[in-house]
Amino acid sequence: MRWARVSVVTTHEGADLIGNILMELGAAGTEIDDPSLVNEYIDAGLWDYTDLPRAEDTDTVTVRAYLPEDERLEGSLLTLAERVENLRRAAAIGAAAISHTFVADEDWAETWKAYIHTEKIGEHIVVRPTWEEYSPAADEIVIDLDPGAAFGTGAHATTAMCLRWLERIVSPSLRVYDVGCGSGILSIAASKLGADDVVAMDYDPVAVAVAEENIRQNAVSNVRVLQSDLLTACTGMPPAQIIIANIIADIIIRLFGQLDRHLAPGGTLLASGIIDDRIVDVERAAAEHGFVVLDITREKEWAAMIIRRSADLAD
Repeated sequence: MRWARVSVVTTHEGADLIGNILMELGAAGTEIDDPSLVNEYIDAGLWDYTDLPRAEDTDTVTVRAYLPEDERLEGSLLTLAERVENLRRAAAIGAAAISHTFVADEDWAETWKAYIHTEKIGEHIVVRPTWEEYSPAADEIVIDLDPGAAFGTGAHATTAMCLRWLERIVSPSLRVYDVGCGSGILSIAASKLGADDVVAMDYDPVAVAVAEENIRQNAVSNVRVLQSDLLTACTGMPPAQIIIANIIADIIIRLFGQLDRHLAPGGTLLASGIIDDRIVDVERAAAEHGFVVLDITREKEWAAMIIRRSADLAD
């Protein structure tokens, strides 16, 4: 099978916005080629591969995605052009020039590897793609990850914020549910941080297969993967002390209707994948269901929220 490798040249502000459009059009993953991010990581010492050269400072960012070459491709490219043009009128996304080429499956697999590197996220967590070597420090927790065709490695702001929060809130004996688990990275992190029992869930069977392989790779035997629409597969299971939902605001809002059955008293919802202008909607839904937002962290235009039930805050 061949894939259309679509490239959009934009700005820092436009990168995630255009990436979201591509994912909505069915892209099996995205790449963001941002030279300034390379420099930021090198300067901060976040990569052990410091022989990477500094990139030329520029405001130009290239977003790439892969769309299957099928009967929908022409319509998807037309829709992309229309939506990017509408976005260009409303946001500083630059010229947003669109181009595409075609690659075979095997070419695509190698292309991905050029853009994914070992990186440290938070105080202790290091995410290592399976094809790179890494020697961890004594206090580091290494997650070996093969993102496959459709899922990220932790570099995206929403996942990185979740990993940092998990370092703070996970402790031994806790049960954790991970809704919309994708690659399984957050479930693996919860297990390696000491959680006693972890259930990873995703509606997408491809995500389930990718998560199962990553869990096997990391030898975390206390993590199970289930195909599930939100928390429905947890019916009859004990409630969790932590529920992770790194998805989107609309799905998080739906999730509140299930939390009374699946989140233990005093439990925490770690909600991420929320764009800034939807924070108020999630806050409203939390209040309507008797929950309180305890903390919000922000990175770029994304937010992660720590949420608990009002009745659990007697202290």
